[in-house]
Amino acid sequence: MPFPVENPLAARLLADPDMAVALKPFMKGPASVKNLALAQGLSLQQAHYRVGLFLRAGLLVSAGTLRRRGRPVRLYRAVDTDFRIPRKLVPERILRALEGARSWQEEWAKALEAHDPGYGAVLRVFLNEEGLLEFGGEGEPDILAESFPPFVNLWSAGLHLSREEAKAFQRELLALYHRYAPLSSARQAEGQPRYLVHLGLAPAPK
Repeated sequence: MPFPVENPLAARLLADPDMAVALKPFMKGPASVKNLALAQGLSLQQAHYRVGLFLRAGLLVSAGTLRRRGRPVRLYRAVDTDFRIPRKLVPERILRALEGARSWQEEWAKALEAHDPGYGAVLRVFLNEEGLLEFGGEGEPDILAESFPPFVNLWSAGLHLSREEAKAFQRELLALYHRYAPLSSARQAEGQPRYLVHLGLAPAPK
């Protein structure tokens, strides 16, 4: 059963993707501030700040100490791995960002701008070869070329499918994600780059 969140600070931290990701190492088991810093690429000061917030919010508890030469290392663990947050406790700006996927969109735009500062300066709305309306930029590059980074940002005005076809599409999208997701931890340990991922499918409102 999900952990019921009643603390407003806990709700704010969990609903903010940039903060919530810092709880992940402690969800896997006892971890130290240094473990968090290494896992998320944070300075020790930043990691200490996040741990302090999590403790204040009741999201972390002490998990003992790790003995070593000199000063023992404090360990912490998350109180749960699944949280239920009442919407009324989530600040409106964070809720809007989550529901509008703005956090992801902003990160994606920054990554693309870093690769090509001029890309995306002009918006295109066009009918593709399949007869679907697409939204994109002017002068679309060959994104599958080996010289182009792994970018994909496909927004469609909609696909007309039967419910059975839509469910099959849903299953294939999730299966594809779960095929690669288990590789993430090992690749992070190898120092491989992080890639933003956003999958979405929903019946269009009538």
